Amino acid sequence: MKQFMFVVVLYEMSMLESATLRSLSEQSALMSDRRMRVVVIDNTPGKKPGALTIDSITGYISTGENLGLANAYQLAFQMAKADEFRFLVLLDQDSEVDSSFIAALDVVAREHAASVGIWCPDIVSSGRRISPYSSNVFGWPNYSPSHNSRRLFGISSFSVVNIRFIDAIGGFDQFYWLDCLDSWLYEKAHQHSWAVMRLHITVKHDLSLVSGKISLARMKNIAFYESCFVIEYGPIGRVAGTILRLALRGLKRWRTVGGVRNYGSYLREIWKGIRVGLQRKENGAA
Repeated sequence: MKQFMFVVVLYEMSMLESATLRSLSEQSALMSDRRMRVVVIDNTPGKKPGALTIDSITGYISTGENLGLANAYQLAFQMAKADEFRFLVLLDQDSEVDSSFIAALDVVAREHAASVGIWCPDIVSSGRRISPYSSNVFGWPNYSPSHNSRRLFGISSFSVVNIRFIDAIGGFDQFYWLDCLDSWLYEKAHQHSWAVMRLHITVKHDLSLVSGKISLARMKNIAFYESCFVIEYGPIGRVAGTILRLALRGLKRWRTVGGVRNYGSYLREIWKGIRVGLQRKENGAA
């Protein structure tokens, strides 16, 4: 039985420039032995749409436009399901996959019959632990959750997702096309009683919010979708705490925001997210 399909999403970056694909190529022998497959989905606008085979384990698809992570993951999910893979390994272009991570997936393969929706490793970015995490009643993350935590969350990259779980929730929500897709995915696992398990291995990932390599436009996009998400899914304490955290994030990154005028536009994105989240909740989108 085929176990793991890796999906790597590119945006305005070549395959040679991607740290993820470079690291995967170094593990090609291990991956081939385990019948693993890689699909690269290129969301770079302007590239000619099409598909081709790179090597014995790697396929490439260009969409010709930026359709986001949700669309790429949905496409990979459909491919994995059709080819009878059991797990989808989500990756973006800035992750480092080493042999220890590949070997750790043997643990996941042995547990394929269990009702585990997502496996997530310990992830560090710029020397800081960023995943997995738990949240307190106000939605503030704890990046050193206890091993007994029942509500673990994580980032999308390096998440090992059970195909049966994705199928059970109807695939990836295209509304959360880029930001907050990870929060949505883990929340769905908890809502539908699929376990989230820690994979006891540490990996590296370059997260823009941590490294500081982030634009005002991206910060505003994150603020909109995070506020929308918490309105859809969070209790009142989590809503209040998340809105405060987003506002403080803008203040902390004052230079990126670019002063009072731009901070005002950043706060307006939070307000827009609140309004849209209320509409989606009222319409039963959650």
